[in-house]
Order: sequence, then structure tokens, then C-alpha cells
Amino acid sequence: MEFIFRQRLDRPDKQGRAVVFGDLHWAGGHRWKMPTGVKVLPAHWQPTKTKRIHTGADNSIQLNLRLTRLLAAVQGVFTAAEGAGKPEADVTQAELEAAVLAVGAGTQRRVKLPAPTAPDPTTAAGGPVPPTATWAEFEKRWRAENEQTLSESYLRAAKQVVTGLGEFDPTLRLASLTKERLAQYVAWLYTQSKRDSTVQRHYKFLRECYRLAELPQPRWLGKFTARYGRSPTLRQAEVRALLTAELPADLAQERDAFLLQLLLLLRDVDLRALKPHHVGAHDLPTYGPTLCVELYQQKTGEPVLIPLPPTAAAIWQRCEGQLHLPTQQERNRRLKLLGQAVGLNREFVEVGFSGKTRTEQVQPLWQVITTHTARHTGAALLVLGSEGDQTLKEIALGHVSASVYGYDTLERYGPRLLEAWEVALGPWPVHSATAT
Repeated sequence: MEFIFRQRLDRPDKQGRAVVFGDLHWAGGHRWKMPTGVKVLPAHWQPTKTKRIHTGADNSIQLNLRLTRLLAAVQGVFTAAEGAGKPEADVTQAELEAAVLAVGAGTQRRVKLPAPTAPDPTTAAGGPVPPTATWAEFEKRWRAENEQTLSESYLRAAKQVVTGLGEFDPTLRLASLTKERLAQYVAWLYTQSKRDSTVQRHYKFLRECYRLAELPQPRWLGKFTARYGRSPTLRQAEVRALLTAELPADLAQERDAFLLQLLLLLRDVDLRALKPHHVGAHDLPTYGPTLCVELYQQKTGEPVLIPLPPTAAAIWQRCEGQLHLPTQQERNRRLKLLGQAVGLNREFVEVGFSGKTRTEQVQPLWQVITTHTARHTGAALLVLGSEGDQTLKEIALGHVSASVYGYDTLERYGPRLLEAWEVALGPWPVHSATAT
């Protein structure tokens, strides 16, 4: 069991206070992002200390006491399970929720538990979802648990899975799902030209259904390995051409958004969530005061803390910390026009996998560029500029949360990130977003 208190910086209230939540992982692949009811200013949050909330915060004593009680409640559930010889993987979220509810908040010692009611499969706190429930009922419960922490596109994908299950067999339920029926369903998905990545999404949702029903996950529903074709990335010379091109206003604006994504290795959803309070100056060795971005990734909830290279800092200051982005669909359309304007005509072989079928399509690079190309390009250039330092790339991508969540680590890795960017792209041109 691993339990960490974290603070979400992307949704502060009107007073600037950010929510503290408990991030709990335990055996069996279980994860629960536990609400704590605690909000404090980021300046008052000190997660590495015993008193996690600084004494300068209002009600710091009560808030620290609450966090301590919540931690003790969670640990108590696992200690009791161990004493009873119960496997850690069999501990349920419902048990943890009951223990957390029992400790109460603030100065309250205990809160009276509500009287037991009949399970309601469409609510987040109604006990296990019956295995005979519809897939839509499972999706509703799953959404209720995750809509505060996952992006809307990720939530929408679950609804698409429910639609597929209904089209395959309207009578199919979790109670009647077998290894043979799953194989038939996967085969049907492939007849619908679904790619491996889509099938993988269906596997994940079905595993969540077993968790929500509090049933053991069958071995035949284990991890599904999806095959992916190589994602398009821009080369050094192509990025340099993008940096220096004279463009009309709308494409120059899209270039700024794309470059900011590329240099910070952000997903589109995280770029949209970027707010002025996420960027602040930190003193880096040899570089002095440097703008750095600190936020939690929408998809994974993991923290990112990295410096802005000069061009990214210039873009951020030019837009005064307010990015006005069109829809992702419109961004992808503009990126293709941008690629054409810059002359990204290099051939790219787009590969897709759907079961045993492998498809290839040769297209000009500008035709296959999307918002996600920026993140892939940034990762490739960082590896190139750092002479193959994979750790540096993982830190910038936000895959090594334990390493990035600390200002001492920023002081160690921040200068190396800036040096790698300078090697990868050379001297930084500072372009203007004005129309030509």
C-alpha cells in the first residue's frame, strides 16, 4: 500500500486555495483519489513535513489533525486486513470510505454512519454494482468516481465502450461475460475496423466493472498489449523552420500554442488547463530567476515541475498567461495549414494495427500532424539534446513524479533541461506573433 497526500493546483478557489487529496495505491492495481475536504494556499502546503499545512494557514491545527486522522483510518483498514489474513488486493474502496467517514472532520471525533440502504448502482456510494446491471449503470458509477480527476475526453471514451458493448449484444452483462464471449466481442470489434488501442480501452473498462462489482478480476481479462505505429515527430530543421517562419495571424497564434506544447511536453488538455498561477519564477543555478511551470496532469494526476525555455517564456509573456485556444478539432485543422505553410512535405508512413491486420498509408508530414505531435517531438528533441538521457525526458513528460515533486530536484534537473534544449535547437530566435 502506498499513500501520498497531494495538492491540485489547477482548480484554486476564489481565495487561491487548492484542494488536498489522498492518492492511494494498493495491491491488485487498485487506486483511489481520496477527497479530504482540505483546502489551503499553495504557499502553506509542505507535503514532506510532519505538519503538512504551515502554521500560517487558517485553522492549520484542525486541518493537520484531519489529515493525520484520515491517514490513520486508511492505514487501519490495511492493518486489520493483514491481521485477519486477508490479502491486500481484497481490500475494497467501500471499506476505506467507511473508515474515512467514521473519523469525521476537524475537531469531531466521529461521525455517525448513515443507516444502511439498498444498493443503488447509479450512485458513487451505494455499495457494489450488481453484476447484472447494465453497462450504462457501470459507466455512470465510474464517471461519478472519476469526473473530478479525469479529462472529459477520457470520460467520453468510457461511454463509447458502453455503446460498443450494446451494439455487440444488448443482453450481455458482467454476470454472463466469459473468456469465450470476450474473445467473440474482441473479434467483433476488429470487424468494425477498431484498432488495438481501442480494444485496450475496452479491456480497461471491463476491469473497472469487476472492481465496481467487488468481484475478483478473471485472469483472462488481464493486460491487453496494444500495438502502435510510430507517431509523427518533427526533426530539428523542421522545428527551426517553424520557429522562424513568417505567418498570418491565425497560424502564428497556432504556432505559439504548438511550440509551447512542444517545449513543455504538454498534452492538449494540460495546455488548456494552464493558468497564470501555474507559472512562476524559481532561482536555478547558473540561470538565475527562471519561469517554471508547475501543474498536475489532467490524464494521470501526476505533478510536473519544469523550467520554460526562452521561446516558451517569450510566448507565455506575450499572451500574458491567457491562452485562447479553439477546439482540438480546429487546432488540428490549423496545424495542417501551418505544416503546409512551413513546407513540411516529408513523406510519413502512417501505420495502424487492428488484430492481425497491419495497414500503411504514405502521406506528407503536414497531413498527419496533430496536437499530440508536439509532445512526441519535444520528447525526441530532449533525448537528442541530452545525448540520450532518458531520465531527463521522463521528468519533462511527468512520468517520474517522485523525482519532479521537489524544488531541490528542480535545481538539479532544471539547468540540464535548458541546456538540452539549447543543444537540440541552437540559439533561440524570439519571433513575433503578428501577421505578415
